[in-house]
Amino acid sequence: MVNLAIWMQTVGAAWIMTLLSSSPLMVSLVQTAIALPAFLFGLPGGVIADLVDRRKWLMLTQSIMLIAAAALSALSILQLLSDWSLLLFTFLLGTGSALSMSAWMVTIVSVLPRDQVPAAVSLNGISTNAARALGPAIAGALIAYWNAASVFLIITVCLALVILLVATFTPRHTPQGLPSESFAAGLRSGVRYIRHSAVLVSALTQVFVFTLSASALWALLPLVAKHELGMDAGGYGSLMGFLGVGAVIGAFNLTAMYRRFALRVLIMAGTTGFALATLVAALSHSRLAVYAMLMVAGMSWMAVNATISTVVQTCAANWVRARVASVYLLMLMGAMAIGGGIWGTVAEWLGLQQSLLLAALTLGLGLMLTRNSRLELGKEADYATAIPPTDRLLLPEQLNPGPGPVSIELAYRVAPHDRLIFIEIAYAVGLSRRRNGAKNWRLYHDLDENGHYVERFIVESWLDYLRQESRITKADQFLEARLSRFRCDAQSRRYIHQPNLGPDENP
Repeated sequence: MVNLAIWMQTVGAAWIMTLLSSSPLMVSLVQTAIALPAFLFGLPGGVIADLVDRRKWLMLTQSIMLIAAAALSALSILQLLSDWSLLLFTFLLGTGSALSMSAWMVTIVSVLPRDQVPAAVSLNGISTNAARALGPAIAGALIAYWNAASVFLIITVCLALVILLVATFTPRHTPQGLPSESFAAGLRSGVRYIRHSAVLVSALTQVFVFTLSASALWALLPLVAKHELGMDAGGYGSLMGFLGVGAVIGAFNLTAMYRRFALRVLIMAGTTGFALATLVAALSHSRLAVYAMLMVAGMSWMAVNATISTVVQTCAANWVRARVASVYLLMLMGAMAIGGGIWGTVAEWLGLQQSLLLAALTLGLGLMLTRNSRLELGKEADYATAIPPTDRLLLPEQLNPGPGPVSIELAYRVAPHDRLIFIEIAYAVGLSRRRNGAKNWRLYHDLDENGHYVERFIVESWLDYLRQESRITKADQFLEARLSRFRCDAQSRRYIHQPNLGPDENP
């Protein structure tokens, strides 16, 4: 229902803008208005979704969207809608969507084992793209055969129904563990986790580079429909419908494709298909050719972005899933927003055809730039939390020194023939410690005593150390077990606290 409302808004607002303004830039800014909020508010929305009751958060965000849709309805009925007011309330509706996106995404997949996430992402893609096919068709028909206000009224009704549905959700009970992080700390820990995951960095780079170029077709399709193909609002809706149908077909086959082809092959095929569709939209005046290639574009879009979405959702630990999902959405929608402005400006200067040709070329260049990306699907055995939630407070609370940074030191004794394997394991453990909350991780070799090594890392407080320990996944636990066989003895772990100054103390 939310997807249906968003796609009706995207297509309806874009076509209505062609009636309010003849500027390609203003038309492309509709895409920017609905996508830019994801760039601005997607990550904060993901942090909040990890820290608060998701049902209440969804109620709030859907209410923001409802207010925006109701305002657009009122302005249209009163014939007071202008190009800038359309952009303003589209931006507000996009803001509510951006703040809720990661909460919706994680709510769907958090109850499933990781080996079922690819199928869940495909099913979600079918739902999204069915809305992408149906929403434009409904919006186009309403504009063509009724009026613009009817589109916004239907969107308002859809969002009201979503709020009623969310109100009936029964929140799943989760065992109480450590206190929640603050918003700022949650933001830092989410960014830190991604920065120390090579797979996530590769996946997020790939989606941004692809979408930045692919956004040209989305942003300029209303102008292709109106000026190149001589279509009205209904015709533009049918173009978007074919794109959505192609995406649904791609989603149905995506899980099987993961078993038959490497992920990189799917990315290459998807990028190539979307570039060809963009070329046809630029050069062909045949409606049948454009319809056919838009179906290819829909399948190609799923081959790239649904694949990246699956990688992102299977390669994130449970405690940070919403934050990682929000960064993925930030990259996706941010690229759509930035690309909309860029390609609209290019079309103003070079013309519609030349801008689409340039976009097709940049899709190929982007494929070359990301050719060394590391992409893989995560497994439950690697990312499931090793410590049950109810056991997270069974760490030595009596050691709690209060606020202030804590340094943890571990000593190791390594035989000369084990040196290389020890260093390899130690650096892998160091990477997992940094993902889970440590900073300034270092491995030192004692120059006075051959074979003696010290691992040292810092956490912001004792509570953050407890959080770090509670975030250990089964893969992390396996690595630490391999490293622990080199430990000097059971007492080789030291905790060093840097006390904060009291209010009456001087340095």
